[in-house]
Amino acid sequence: MSGILIIGASHSGVATAAALRTAKYDGKITLITEETVLPYHRPPLSKEALSKKDYTPTLLRPESFYTNNQIDLVQGVKVSKLNTVQRSATAEDGTTYSYDQLILACGAEPRRLPVSIDPDRLAHYLRTHDDLTALKSRIDGANSMVIIGGGLIGMEIAAMALAQGLDVTVVEAGSRIMERTVSKAIANYVLDRHSNKGLGVRFGSSVASIQKAEDGRTGVVTLADGEEIRAEIVVAAIGAAPHETLAREAGLEVTNGIAVSEVGLSSDPGIYAVGDCSAWYDPVLGRHVRNEAVNPGQDQAKIVAATIMGLDLPQKRPPRYWSHQAAIQIQMSGDVNATDMEAVLNAPASGAFSVLGFKNDHLIAVQTINAPQQFGKLHDMLGMSREAIASALDVEFPPPHHH
Repeated sequence: MSGILIIGASHSGVATAAALRTAKYDGKITLITEETVLPYHRPPLSKEALSKKDYTPTLLRPESFYTNNQIDLVQGVKVSKLNTVQRSATAEDGTTYSYDQLILACGAEPRRLPVSIDPDRLAHYLRTHDDLTALKSRIDGANSMVIIGGGLIGMEIAAMALAQGLDVTVVEAGSRIMERTVSKAIANYVLDRHSNKGLGVRFGSSVASIQKAEDGRTGVVTLADGEEIRAEIVVAAIGAAPHETLAREAGLEVTNGIAVSEVGLSSDPGIYAVGDCSAWYDPVLGRHVRNEAVNPGQDQAKIVAATIMGLDLPQKRPPRYWSHQAAIQIQMSGDVNATDMEAVLNAPASGAFSVLGFKNDHLIAVQTINAPQQFGKLHDMLGMSREAIASALDVEFPPPHHH
């Protein structure tokens, strides 16, 4: 018995190992990670971790969890090759691990700026604890920062840097911040709050080059329109690319992530994929979807464990996301870009409000600002009709505002 091999000790990788033991799998479980530290929570890295003097990563599970559950945690090892015929994985050091079932949980990595734009590799990225340490060592004593990318991570870093008194400029190629993830109403509200604290933003701008200034301490970010912005720290937050090379080279089907069925099975009958590296088939949308968030990864872990053990599948919840930006807490669920109508509950002036996104008069997306209880309530209403929600909440929605 070779047992189950999990590559990647991400949230979803560790959750799959746990779910297998909960489902009474009694074979061998090997969990391989490239990092040399115990598996830890990643989301706080771009949030509270940056502002804390002494930040220690929160462990996903205590060390005892792995020994108590007989999970063989192999640290500091990078798998470079899969052999799907022999059902084995080979590490860079030549060690071979055989498997009966393989679960790929190798996550994603930050998209990097091309060398032509950043030849000296001046830009920082934020994904791992090492990235965090490198960035924090620069922030102490610095006065200015340019962030390339106005998505969730970029805005979280911006909020933290503003709170520490830095002069911050965000360069965003699109026409608004957090375009992929939040509604216009929420984006505008958040931008107002950050702008009042001194945030500078360049919309519709791309970066032509990043170079060292004469003093060697600052970088000069030159935009496509010729504008030059000087900053001591440059951070690039331009999205994440799934780790799919291992799968592609092994001949598995990939499509912006490792393509898997609605139970996580890849095009190879012995290989599953979970978390940020995987694109799960969504029967409702009729296409593969990659979710970069913790709780879809945990649901996927349970589904894969149940599938391997031949148990009833757990229910899949709509993915939930969250973002902390200084005093602003955003919670999100559903696809905000698929809505055909929006309604806002509570006035933005109070600092707490919700945006409901409807499609064909049914709730498909919920986003809230500083309203965790309301988010929980609305999240449970996803899929309900507008009329049913109006009567349940005892509110009158304004006439449809279609976009």
